[in-house]
Amino acid sequence: MPLRTQPTGKVVLTWNPDSKVVSAAVDLSGLTPGSSHAMHVHPGNCADQSKPPSVPFPDITADAAGVAKQTVTSEPVAAGIPTGAYVNVHLAPSATLGNPGQLNFTSIACGDIPAGGSSGAGPVTVTMAPPSVAGMPPAGTVALSYDAAAHSLHVDLTATGLSPNSTHGVHIHSGSCTAQGPVVHELPDLRTDASGKGTLKATVDDVTQAPPATGWYVNVHKGPMAQILSDEKPTLLFAPILCANVSG
Repeated sequence: MPLRTQPTGKVVLTWNPDSKVVSAAVDLSGLTPGSSHAMHVHPGNCADQSKPPSVPFPDITADAAGVAKQTVTSEPVAAGIPTGAYVNVHLAPSATLGNPGQLNFTSIACGDIPAGGSSGAGPVTVTMAPPSVAGMPPAGTVALSYDAAAHSLHVDLTATGLSPNSTHGVHIHSGSCTAQGPVVHELPDLRTDASGKGTLKATVDDVTQAPPATGWYVNVHKGPMAQILSDEKPTLLFAPILCANVSG
């Protein structure tokens, strides 16, 4: 099963020539459940995030399934939807955003704004995805195999394009990548090498039934298991970065 980057979705931008505000209709999944995130339009593009934001929006908030589906509006923007710019969703909310280079400021979903619309009014659809690490987008595969006689579940996972020498919590959850649910099985952490590649082979014992045809997913988190929860609540490092829906 392919592991796909998280979060993903789209943002549809529309400019009102009377009020001058830009509306952003957000539809993102794969966020930390219940999390809030700063969102801006920046000049430049996702591959070169060196310039400060030009159009800030109110924070977006994910529901209990990790989905943010809402419309937020900017302050007045005289010239319409910016061109030569990108939409950026950050790991932390505006109140704790910090500065470039800090964890809180990390870009978790980004999309270059395409040319389109009428006189800069839109609508313009921006496809959102996590930015690449050193030019290589995160990717991977995961396979589950069930041994009915031994009541065990074997997991074989490989990921590339992650941060070099990093550690990531991995779980099997009930639900799906677009509608997250509780943990079914906790797995050992995934550790990457200097190239950002990691391999995890693990066996879960005392599993009394095979994986269902649908209804489970495998989630790779931004940080290690020891740091993704605090007082049983998700931290910034809980953020999903790779996900695969389990299929029979």
